[in-house]
Amino acid sequence: MENIQKKLILRFFLSNSIRFVVIHLLVFLTVAIVTGIGSLAPRMRDAIELLEYGHRYYSPQGIAHLNGLADGIERISFIFPIMFILVTLFVVFMSLTRLVAVERRDIGTLRSLGCSKIEVSSKYFLFVLFATFIGGIKGVLIGHFAVQPLLFSAIQGQIRLPETNSPVPIFGIIAALINIIFALTVVVLILTAVLRHNPVDLMRPKSPKLGRKTLLEYIPFFWRALGTKYRSTLRNVFRYKIRFAMSVITMIISTVLVFLGISLSFVLEHTNPEIMTFIRPISAFIAASVMVLCALVFYNITLINIEERIGEIATLMVLGYRKGEVVGYVFREIFILTIIGVALGLPVGYFFMDFMFEFLRFGNINYLNWYVWIITGALSFAALGLAFLLLFRKIHKIDMNASLKFKTD
Repeated sequence: MENIQKKLILRFFLSNSIRFVVIHLLVFLTVAIVTGIGSLAPRMRDAIELLEYGHRYYSPQGIAHLNGLADGIERISFIFPIMFILVTLFVVFMSLTRLVAVERRDIGTLRSLGCSKIEVSSKYFLFVLFATFIGGIKGVLIGHFAVQPLLFSAIQGQIRLPETNSPVPIFGIIAALINIIFALTVVVLILTAVLRHNPVDLMRPKSPKLGRKTLLEYIPFFWRALGTKYRSTLRNVFRYKIRFAMSVITMIISTVLVFLGISLSFVLEHTNPEIMTFIRPISAFIAASVMVLCALVFYNITLINIEERIGEIATLMVLGYRKGEVVGYVFREIFILTIIGVALGLPVGYFFMDFMFEFLRFGNINYLNWYVWIITGALSFAALGLAFLLLFRKIHKIDMNASLKFKTD
């Protein structure tokens, strides 16, 4: 029985390797950012303290100015890491919820064969623990030994700061623990809800959700003007309210991050050129990290959408639908979700940017150029396009017979 359990765990890891990589990369990226930016301000203060007591030619005004710059870095290190963590937690929750839903029938089979709840749950705990723990450890190490020294060296190129030792990455360690504890807690809650059912009920396919009219269907002239495929798409988008809300919220936060990362550079360039020169390396790093994060977010949401529609995709292939029609069926829903997320994320980003300048105590939202809105939307859809390209081949590799036979709910 022990050998069988090990084989099942190994097969489970292999079959969910893509999801493992996505969760691992999200945690790694977030923890690396938190570690790198979070440790930057303390190291700067150590360097400023050396200047204050070791170099008498620095005036009190000069030291106060440097402390003011360090304060700005400290506030930035408070806002952006929190938003990165929020996005990661949302995506991890969606991924794990879908993971257990896909395995519902297997869980029922194992329970009917006499496996205990602990034996059934072990592979999910190991999966989540390895993905988040490895990602967290790598994030702390890369953030501490690569990201933070790189950013500090870039700042040293703008102002003369003495060399100091890197502080202990407290913020990165806390971020890693948050991700690990959150993911394990989610698994406990989901498995507890699933394992309450009888094994026979788990092995039965879940009854499809009763169809209800969407709000758009109450606008007759608009609804009648839509083609059949668009009506089906809109019903699928709005039918699953929790999934819809989670996807849109995640996309909104991602869009806000893109908006903040881009507008920070544009606004400070006009209002505080000295500060802009100082924090340009940080804003560039944040912007690049945000794009990677958004690509991972869109990839994960699109992957979930494909898995939920795998039986329908196989049916379309059997019926002779062309590749372009099948791809359009899959990605049309994500495209609509992205439009909603970007449309809501842009105004939220604008108001949050105004709040952030008040919090940072420098910058002015009035200097925000109109093309920042366009660039933000374009970059968000570019991240979506990248996710499409990465998952395009996955659709055409779907085994039609297996997908129709073992169609999940």
